[in-house]
Amino acid sequence: MLHGKHFQNGSKTLVIVFQNAAKPLNEAIPAIFNNKCDQKQVAEMHERYTWIKFAERVKEADYLFIKDHFSSVYGWYFIDSGTFIYEQLNTELTAFIKSYGYQKVIAFGSSKGGTGALLYGLINPLITHVFSLVPQIHVADFINTLCPDEKRLFFADNTAFEKQVNQIFYSPQLYEQKTTSAIYFYTGLLDIQFKPLLQYREFLQKMGIASKLFCNRSNERHTRLVNQYTPFIFGVLEDLIRNETIQTEREAVQLGIDSYILKAE
Repeated sequence: MLHGKHFQNGSKTLVIVFQNAAKPLNEAIPAIFNNKCDQKQVAEMHERYTWIKFAERVKEADYLFIKDHFSSVYGWYFIDSGTFIYEQLNTELTAFIKSYGYQKVIAFGSSKGGTGALLYGLINPLITHVFSLVPQIHVADFINTLCPDEKRLFFADNTAFEKQVNQIFYSPQLYEQKTTSAIYFYTGLLDIQFKPLLQYREFLQKMGIASKLFCNRSNERHTRLVNQYTPFIFGVLEDLIRNETIQTEREAVQLGIDSYILKAE
């Protein structure tokens, strides 16, 4: 179940990169639903890893790029055709981290990758840091916006499961063992789930879990909030790897104990 690419640089720091939904995969959803695109083609699309250039440049960490080839297309790293898979995937992830003796583990990703990074940062005690970019907090709402006619690929016509998926981050079992991960969020005022993320941070605070928020006040939306601001994203990620704040302070202004605003619009 745990599959992807592992880049080793001899480091005790691991960055787990949870992949976002690439445009070709999103565009293929109707064809997959209508059996006009086979799983071999889908698998080939999953080979196009994002964030590879960062891994090639910053050698102070090892990297694990995880594929999200579930539910015929992808599954936000926790669903597969009407079933939850995150407990099994988390068990395999734990075994992987232990087998290499990693001491610092950063979960990182954008969009559905940000959702995956957040989820495993909450439930895996070996993950020390989370950097979640524009995540979907209510995944079913996002699916019903992205592909309402093909949502059976993800939920298998199970409305009860669909509701569970939508509320996964409010599920009590995720908080049975309170996370010690340092959690960083990045979003923008016009992101599709900006308000749900703010509400979720309030929930985390009530649960006694601290998080930090980087906010982009530009007019950009979802995907462009990421691909137009890679210097900021790379800077924060490098700081997390190096235990520094130099680049973060250059790119963002701290407004309070747990919130920052980007300098660039």
